[in-house]
Amino acid sequence: MERTPKKVNYLIITASGGAGNLHGAKAQKQILEKNDPNANVITKDFMLDWLGVLMGNFGVYAWNTAQKKGSVRLQKFLGNGIRILNIIFWPRIFFSAYQDLLKYDIDFVFHMQALGAPAILKAIRLYNRVKKKKVELKIIFTDLPACKSTHYFKPIRRLSKKDKKYLLISSIKPPLKKDQTEEEFWNENCRISMDRVCYDPYPVRESFYKLENKKRENIDYKININFSNDLEGKLIEEMSKKGNSHFIKNESSIEYTIKPKDFLITIILGSKPCFKAIYKYIYDLTQFMKKNSIKKNIIIFPYCSATKDPVIKKLHKMIMKIDEFPSNLTIAAMSFQKEDVIAAIYFRSDLTITKSAGQTAMELMKVSKAKFFVHTECNLKVSETTNEKLLKGIPVWESGIAIFMQEKMKAQLINPKSFIDVCKEYFA
Repeated sequence: MERTPKKVNYLIITASGGAGNLHGAKAQKQILEKNDPNANVITKDFMLDWLGVLMGNFGVYAWNTAQKKGSVRLQKFLGNGIRILNIIFWPRIFFSAYQDLLKYDIDFVFHMQALGAPAILKAIRLYNRVKKKKVELKIIFTDLPACKSTHYFKPIRRLSKKDKKYLLISSIKPPLKKDQTEEEFWNENCRISMDRVCYDPYPVRESFYKLENKKRENIDYKININFSNDLEGKLIEEMSKKGNSHFIKNESSIEYTIKPKDFLITIILGSKPCFKAIYKYIYDLTQFMKKNSIKKNIIIFPYCSATKDPVIKKLHKMIMKIDEFPSNLTIAAMSFQKEDVIAAIYFRSDLTITKSAGQTAMELMKVSKAKFFVHTECNLKVSETTNEKLLKGIPVWESGIAIFMQEKMKAQLINPKSFIDVCKEYFA
């Protein structure tokens, strides 16, 4: 008689506040379930499930607010508060982690960032002693192992030698300085030996793998943008009607037809984008197109965050006010979309303006042959300043990813003030 295979219990720890960790957790779950049919995957949100209602929601709100305002200073301040959080909330994190380890009889733990790592490792060590297991904590670098990824490195570096015995780091190979070895990189940044480092494929969501290595053909492409209520659908439709691109509005989505010669621009400035930056990119393009009689048909897919945020309403109001809006420019605004939609948009894009997030960089590398631009909050024109000053308009850890994107993806730093000067050659 055949035995039923034992279910393996996986715990994935993610965190709200930005979308990178959430997307990374979803990708990791997809990988586990694909590789192990008996996988039982439990996902816990560090902020909302473990820190408590007040602190968790406050942390998410503060981070999202910093993103929406484009405040690099506030993002840096919050990032620097990780050590204080680990100290003050150590007991809560420890007991929350230990409770879930016991409750779900966990066999493997994946952590999508380094928040609370000291307390979580202590909980795992106690759990192993009680349950006679050998569970380890695998921290997955979703923000890439750049030299400036200090919010990952510092908590790991401070761990005791006993804790590090139960720690694994999952990463792609790091960019090295001249004559630096990988062993030196990990020892310098994390004080951890190479036997604790795993070079794994980056956790990219399944829809991006489906388009990997696929050649873009000279055909019409259909892209469906979903909307969650009638008002949102109406606003998106009215903005789109200002242009001449073909689209069909359905009950819960709008299907756009992208012609072979259409020039598609994607603007995704994080899960809680700064409205002023999005609008300035679009407005300056409208003025440039009118002034220079640009004939190329251009379609912009700007990500405007979740429906409950008023970004689409604000964008609609401002777009409808623009006089003599170019008929060959279509604004296909979107709120939260499923991964297959974003993958399709990246695949068809000719030019992308994104933040320098690890998840974004890896997903673009998987499917897109576009010209890549990285958004910086530095308001100086590219011609007026140095690369180092432009990088100061990006939070420290993300600036490391920006450098990675510059080196590996030939990306350029950009802001609304420099957009037209840098990109006008693509619109001719």
